[in-house]
This record gives sequence, structure tokens and C-alpha cells, in this order.
Amino acid sequence: MKTVFVTGGTGFLGGVLVNTLSKQGITIRALVRNRQKGEKIAHLAGVELVHGDLTTDTAWMDTALQGVDVVFHVAAALGGNLDEQRPINVDATRQLALASVKAGVGRFVHVSSIAIYGYPYTSIITEDAPYTKPIPYHYAVTKSEGELALIDVAKTHGLSYTIIRPGMIYGAHSPTWTKLAFNIAKRKPTIFIGDGSGKSAPIYVDDVVDLLIICATHPNADGQIFNATPTPAPTWREFLGEYSALVGHRRWLGIPVPIVSTLLRVISPFTKLEMIKGGIGFLKYITGDTTYSNQKARDLLGWSPKVPLHEGIQKCVPYLREKGLLK
Repeated sequence: MKTVFVTGGTGFLGGVLVNTLSKQGITIRALVRNRQKGEKIAHLAGVELVHGDLTTDTAWMDTALQGVDVVFHVAAALGGNLDEQRPINVDATRQLALASVKAGVGRFVHVSSIAIYGYPYTSIITEDAPYTKPIPYHYAVTKSEGELALIDVAKTHGLSYTIIRPGMIYGAHSPTWTKLAFNIAKRKPTIFIGDGSGKSAPIYVDDVVDLLIICATHPNADGQIFNATPTPAPTWREFLGEYSALVGHRRWLGIPVPIVSTLLRVISPFTKLEMIKGGIGFLKYITGDTTYSNQKARDLLGWSPKVPLHEGIQKCVPYLREKGLLK
């Protein structure tokens, strides 16, 4: 692997990927829509910025992908309705895959999400689980459709591909699973649903990047899907408790599940928050005993998360202090 193409390189996960590849001496063509954001990675060794947009003018793809060994498709639309998310999560995935075929790219590594499993209620979820219908929220729908679009192109045109499904990616600059999670956890006590015994799926960003890079070249990754998740899975109380410990407490105030259930029935018809619209399904999921198994990646690739939860949260401390969230 000498030359790669990366979408989403100015974002959280993509940014760490670009930094890591740069340190490994890889030549990186990074797609940039916002020139100002591109300055964050422009100074890195081996980085060449490609200015373009995945959802409008795609004429740049043919030139940008020439001589590329691996495409890392990290970019995604995380919010909005189906019409807003499909152009990037589905249509752009298909177009980039087709352009990769045309350019003779060696492998297409696609970042999906455990969201495609919907709200599972079984104890162990493997990559063989069928696509859930109906999927309860738009992001899950479009990421699922994006996977299927890539697989269709790959099977039709013989494109080598790998899909990874990360869990809750945390680390410095994570807006949800570090910044938001810390803001929830730092309250004394931490207010959450139930006793916190439901399983969560936090994965440190460096571990996800490690899996992405392995999947780029490993022969066993061709045509495969892998969960990028912790096994065994920590509980929500264990996950949030590591953040609350940073401010000197582990106190917990669990809102009784029946009360939350009643509240969800009342507000779900009126809220714009998709996961809340899932109502009882969301509640059962967040208090459930589901683990997204990473056994397949262990068996086929020899990959497993290297960063324990406590260590990963400690690595977030400088970022939290920089943002003024932790003193």
C-alpha cells in the first residue's frame, strides 16, 4: 500500500486515520470540501488535498483515483432526513465504488456502523445478522443502504472491498462519545436510564484506525464485514463511570425505566430526535444485554482492541481540558 484516497479526512475518525497513515510514510490523497478545514491536515507529510464534493460534481474522481491502491471511505452524513442523508451515505458510496473500479483501485475499505443492526435484543450480534427491517432511524437506514450499494458494485464489477462497523467511537475530538458523554457523566450524580447495567459499545478511535489499516491489505479481509467493537462489552455505567471519575465521583441516579417508558410514549410523536422516535425500542436497546461480537476480526485478521476503556478515557483528558470541560 503506497497511495491511498481518503474521504472524511478532516473529520474525527478520518483525521486520525490520515495522521496515522502519514506517520507510516503513505501517500495520501484526502478529499476536502471545505478548504479551511483542509488546513488541519495539509501540513502532514505525504498529504495531497483533493478539492471536491461527493454529492454534486464527481468529475474529479477519475483523476483523483488514478494510481490509488486503497480507498478509505470514511465520510458520512450523520443527521438530517432521508433525502439529506442518502446522497452521501448511499449515492456517493456507489459512485465512489464505481470510480474505484474504473481506476483499478486494489481495495475499497468502507466505514459503516453498528447502527445498521437497528435495535437488537439478542445477547450476541455477529456480522451475519440479517439487515433489520424496518430500521428505526434514518442514519441506520442509509448506512445499511450504503453497504448494499457497495456490495452490489463489488459483486458486479469484481471490486475488492471490506466493510467495518464501528461501535461508539470515542477519543479526543469525538463530539458524541467523548464531549457529550463527558457532559452527561460529570453531573453529580450522573443521571441516566435505569441502573446502567445495559451494554454499551465504546471503541477507542486508534483501535478503529488500526482495523481500517489492517483491512486495507489483509487477504482475509477481502469481501468481508467486521464489527469494530469491544468484546466483552462494558455496561453504560462502566463507560460513563470512567468519565465521571475524572471529576471525582461515580455517583449514579437511575431514572426508573417505567417512568422513561411513559415519557417516551408522550414525547416521541413530537420530537425530531430520531433515536427517541424509536420509543420503546430505543429504551429496550439501551437497557439491554447486547454485545456486538468482534470474534470474526480476531479469527480472520488477528485484530482486537488494544486500548482498555480506562486507558482510552485517560487519553481524552488533554482534549477535555483544552475545551474547558475539565479543570
